[in-house]
Amino acid sequence: MITAKVTTPMSKDDPSDVKIEEIPLPPIEMWGELDNSQGSAVTAPAAPASSEQRVREEEQLDFVDDPSVVIPLKFPFRRQGIVISSITVRRLTIGQVSGLVTRIGGGEISTFDIYSVMTGQPAAVLRGLVSEDGTEVSNVAYGFLPPSLRAGDE
Repeated sequence: MITAKVTTPMSKDDPSDVKIEEIPLPPIEMWGELDNSQGSAVTAPAAPASSEQRVREEEQLDFVDDPSVVIPLKFPFRRQGIVISSITVRRLTIGQVSGLVTRIGGGEISTFDIYSVMTGQPAAVLRGLVSEDGTEVSNVAYGFLPPSLRAGDE
């Protein structure tokens, strides 16, 4: 059985207060028909080559210093009935960087896709921010990028 780890915020003020659950996923064969992302076809990933294949795990660490910045929005917005008045930008873990590098190897990925991982907000939401807020979020997120994900910086 394939499972996924889901992180659920438990506090609107403390981004580190989360509950982590492991949920079962439907069979890989069903992924294409269950996709509802703008009508695009999705190719299911290949099944593991063998039961010997290791699952890459990432432990949720309790960092002594908070590796994030909360950005209060000048122009709060409502999304799914909830008012969003700030966006938290988190530094990426090595596991997240590895996942992004793997995605980049398979095609293109935008900086907003990376910022989405860093903020927990969909890339489309980040693109929809008013310029002052979007610039602030982008500047903080870009400053947190590891060199391997910075375009043109070497």
